[in-house]
Amino acid sequence: MGARQPRRATLRVVAAVQEPAHRSRLPDDDLDHRVVHRTCLEVLQQQFGLTLPRERILADTLPTLLLTRP
Repeated sequence: MGARQPRRATLRVVAAVQEPAHRSRLPDDDLDHRVVHRTCLEVLQQQFGLTLPRERILADTLPTLLLTRP
């Protein structure tokens, strides 16, 4: 039963960002990876009110969510 909770939480995150990502035309294999990265961060910021420190974004590896086409 405990394994279901992380899956449900992941599905809620996916549901929250899927439509805004599609409105932002993501995923798009033809876009520069920097544009995709920036757009993904903007979607997350708008949906969840999150901001990340610029230095950490540029210097570290951040956890990510892979968006794929259905």
